[in-house]
Amino acid sequence: MNHRIFLLLPLLAFTGCPEPKPPTPPVPATCEADPNWITNPSMPGEVPEAESFCDFYQFSWQWFLAQASPSGSGDPVFMQNRVYSPTGGNDQCADPPITGVLGAMSQLVPRQGKPNNFEDAQADGNALYDQNGNILYYNAFYTQAYCSSTAAGFAPGSMEAKVSWVVLKDGPDPTYYTISASLPDQEEEITLGLVGLHLAIWTPNHPEMIWATWEHKTNAPLCNGTSAASGWSLASDNASACLAANASGATTGAPDPSCNDYGFNVPAVHPTGAAPITGAPINVCRQYAHGNQDGEAINGNDNGANLAAITELNEALVGTEGLITTLPGDNPLSVWSNYEMVGALWTKDGADSGPPPVPSLQSQGAGDADSPQRGSLELTNMTLETFQQGDTSAIPNCFGCHNYTAASPLDVSHIQSKLLPASAE
Repeated sequence: MNHRIFLLLPLLAFTGCPEPKPPTPPVPATCEADPNWITNPSMPGEVPEAESFCDFYQFSWQWFLAQASPSGSGDPVFMQNRVYSPTGGNDQCADPPITGVLGAMSQLVPRQGKPNNFEDAQADGNALYDQNGNILYYNAFYTQAYCSSTAAGFAPGSMEAKVSWVVLKDGPDPTYYTISASLPDQEEEITLGLVGLHLAIWTPNHPEMIWATWEHKTNAPLCNGTSAASGWSLASDNASACLAANASGATTGAPDPSCNDYGFNVPAVHPTGAAPITGAPINVCRQYAHGNQDGEAINGNDNGANLAAITELNEALVGTEGLITTLPGDNPLSVWSNYEMVGALWTKDGADSGPPPVPSLQSQGAGDADSPQRGSLELTNMTLETFQQGDTSAIPNCFGCHNYTAASPLDVSHIQSKLLPASAE
């Protein structure tokens, strides 16, 4: 008996339990959303030190959700900021603040012609008409911190918001954040639905401001035909169906020539002066999904990582199972599930913005390989820079208008000259 046991022992030594497998490498971390952004919204004072693409987009979403959260009056916080008055004269910070829905309504400006500055209308001054033939309206807001700024730069907490509105001809629509407005150019009260929102956020490390933008999900299809073939507020069903029928799948570029008859992204001509508040609908499509092209940009901007951070956060927050999408319908933030981040733009280490790294009228070719611009290098909002897309644009992204230099730090904003006394400029 003992002899037999002795013979088995060597066998057990070779046929025992297999060696444990090496641990599975961890799955690379994705750009995640935090439920606290919704339950306990806050506006961080700075981008995390690592300054990854994800860091900038998480920072931007936190500001957006804090500004979209209800204030004490029940309106979103951004509506309680000071409202810029395009006709309000200089040193507006010395005046009683214009705030709230009524304040915003009093300063609504239709996009009717070339403006005195870029906050009154489209970036290039052209009028945009939705598919019902109504012109879009605009507001600009700024935080009280703007009024503590000096010639040395903006004060902490400085933020500027630009909001675009479309007329909802059938009245309130639960898929839009809406306000009711009585306007001099309208015979009766109208309902306006928010379709675009820019945030320009100042931080100590990024005095060029972080330019982030959101849009309603049904604004406009992609020019490459990969979007839905109907249901857009800024493109007709026939026009968007043409794009879908001639889909290229390319990530950038103009619409297929087969759809030229629909006049995508071509502004109306009004040679006699300001555009009327109603006109022929204009078909709009987006050339650059999330302001992003494939591959690494000429200046080293990792477009793939940039796009991944945007899409992952959009999915986490406003996707089918997103944190905002799954909120109860009576939660004031639930309406924002119908919006998504388009992208954001900033400079590396807060450097002067300089010429763009993408083809444009400014860059005269392929773009500046030394450009410090980072993020969505072709960033445009379809309701604010509709007609400035593509290689022939004079304004390929936010810095095309809002050029930043450390020598004149306040000039990155086009409204500050009317907010502060001349000594602060």
